[in-house]
Amino acid sequence: MNAGPLNGLPARAQIAHLITQRRPPRDTLAGWQHFRGTRGLLVPPPMPTAAQWRTVPEDRRTDFDLFRRLTNVNLPIQDTPMSAKVSRLIHRRLLGNALKQDDPTLSGIMVSGSGNHGKTATVCSVGAFFEDMWLDLHQQLNPTAVEGTIDLHAPVVYVQVPVTATPKSLCQTILAFFGAASKGLTLPQLIRQVSESLQDHGVRALIIDFTDRP
Repeated sequence: MNAGPLNGLPARAQIAHLITQRRPPRDTLAGWQHFRGTRGLLVPPPMPTAAQWRTVPEDRRTDFDLFRRLTNVNLPIQDTPMSAKVSRLIHRRLLGNALKQDDPTLSGIMVSGSGNHGKTATVCSVGAFFEDMWLDLHQQLNPTAVEGTIDLHAPVVYVQVPVTATPKSLCQTILAFFGAASKGLTLPQLIRQVSESLQDHGVRALIIDFTDRP
């Protein structure tokens, strides 16, 4: 039997797991790590010809159709000249900022545009790639860790806030990424807590995704 159409097709139990697995919110440390570790894993199997389809066992045809649908609705962002240019700019800025020493001023980047044009996907993809590179460079360790502490290493932080966010709510959202408490803190206390958290966790890039959703 020509098994070509089944190349890359997971077992039924694996397909069920991919569909029902819990995906933590990306704007949490666990969610960002899940995104970083699983991005690009959903690769669709080859599209069979009519002759190849007839060779697929009947008990696997539903699995094949379901898996192709799963991968098709989760396609990666398509590269365009604009997305490639933006990705290169962001990566250069992230790396340049990460390598700066004794300079309190770091340049940021604002990516703007209409909705559903791939801004979030592009920025997060570059951020995840940068984190992979940074962790590999430092053998998965935090190069600025204080001896005796057990803070988790988070080179990249991703948070999502409404466009109406206040400085206080933004600080609370950043602290929530780490699961840190912020109730009852004043704005100066929140700012100091955020600064210390970013430093303690070895953060090199902070991605703030402004959304018009409530």
